[in-house]
Amino acid sequence: MTNRLSHKPPVLTIAGSDPSGGAGMQADLRTIHALGCYGLSIITALTAQSTCGVQDMWPLCREQVATQANVLLADIKPAAVKIGMLGNASAALGVLDTLDLCESTNVVVDTILLSSSGKPLLADTDTEILFEIMRRATIITPNLPEARYLLGGSDAEPAAMAQQLSRICGGTSVLLKGGHGNGDTLVDILYHAPAEHLIYISHARVDTPNTHGTGCTLSAALASYLAFGHTLPNAAQSAVNFVHKALTDGANRTLGHGHGPTFFG
Repeated sequence: MTNRLSHKPPVLTIAGSDPSGGAGMQADLRTIHALGCYGLSIITALTAQSTCGVQDMWPLCREQVATQANVLLADIKPAAVKIGMLGNASAALGVLDTLDLCESTNVVVDTILLSSSGKPLLADTDTEILFEIMRRATIITPNLPEARYLLGGSDAEPAAMAQQLSRICGGTSVLLKGGHGNGDTLVDILYHAPAEHLIYISHARVDTPNTHGTGCTLSAALASYLAFGHTLPNAAQSAVNFVHKALTDGANRTLGHGHGPTFFG
């Protein structure tokens, strides 16, 4: 029998659950499916949230995360893995256990430390485990505040921060998101570690309240393009373009009473 999914590479998202669908596992799966891949998922945490923000969070334990992985990965091997919200140290250790089982070389880590509404999603004391996970990644996707925090409050220029993070993570590539920058033109910086090359990706700022889950969407898109075999520079450019179009297309849509999600498809 012909495998009907042979043209849809499986992409695994390891992330928290967002009941509003704007971020987390739900946003990842929407993105993965929109780009023509097949979505797999492992949950790290449950949340109580809406477009108005995160109200509460219940991380899973190491055993719960690892057991999901043991069962799933014994059956299906993903072509790419996207890692999002960890929740706490125990769940993060379960993610490390999961990476031990993964054969994929395409691992994207979205370094989520705060929700869009400002709620901490990982304790300060748990960041060392995040570093261990980042060292296992193909590429990490911090925004500017996250990069500064991970570098101990660095006031370096963005390009230098991207290179510093790569060195700390043992040569992992870095896509430093510029959404927190000023001006009408934003610049994302890709440090392509294998080539020791900086690539600047410029795009216009989109005036929209619908920014919930943009980081999740970007990292899931990046994993999806890598699953299809794109080079890292091409995958990064395509992922940025995908998010920019989603923000533009959904700029005037309304969902909920807060910051709506990116709209696409």
